[in-house]
Amino acid sequence: MGYFPFFMDIAGKKGVIVGGGKVAARKVEKLLLFEPKLTVIAPQIEECIRTQEKLLQKDTAAALCFMEREFRMEDLARADFVIAATDDEMLNGRISDYCKAKQIPVNVVDDREKCSFFFPALVKEGALTIGISTEGKSPVAASWVRKEISHTLPSGIGDVIDLIGQIRPRVMELDVSESTRKDLLEQIFLYCMEKDGEVTLEELMDEILLNIGRTCLSKKN
Repeated sequence: MGYFPFFMDIAGKKGVIVGGGKVAARKVEKLLLFEPKLTVIAPQIEECIRTQEKLLQKDTAAALCFMEREFRMEDLARADFVIAATDDEMLNGRISDYCKAKQIPVNVVDDREKCSFFFPALVKEGALTIGISTEGKSPVAASWVRKEISHTLPSGIGDVIDLIGQIRPRVMELDVSESTRKDLLEQIFLYCMEKDGEVTLEELMDEILLNIGRTCLSKKN
């Protein structure tokens, strides 16, 4: 199989989830963190899905709407991705065939042969996202690996990455060589990790950027 782990921006993208049970609820919970516009369609939508609206934050592109009725194939028109999470194998199969014919990425829960993409086990800490896939062969193994990774991540890693993301553009503007900028960013990252992410942008600019920058320059000159 040639499954490559692309990371794609789905903020504001239209996602259709067919199915209204606990499996669909888990997909909604994970997806909303990435700010898509989701539509859930099923004759009966369970409360476990409806409560996912609580995950919606202000100032986000994410949206969640419900259509409590029978699914119609035209519901997939202009969808950017589709998840079939019903207990009707024939319906899931028709959804898969339609999406593949229209080149719409589709995931069919518990049926790897009908998928054009797999839904990974996710570890997310701030801007850090780790996706784990077994090509649909063993969701249990993917879940186990996810838990192992979650337990080994350093404290504050998400905050550190967010902070580095703020300071990186300023470092890239420095009139120094590429290797010096790389060394500088690495030292800033390590400093932040030592502080468990409990460092402000002002501290980095006033102390770390200047001091480590001079150190890097002295090594290069």
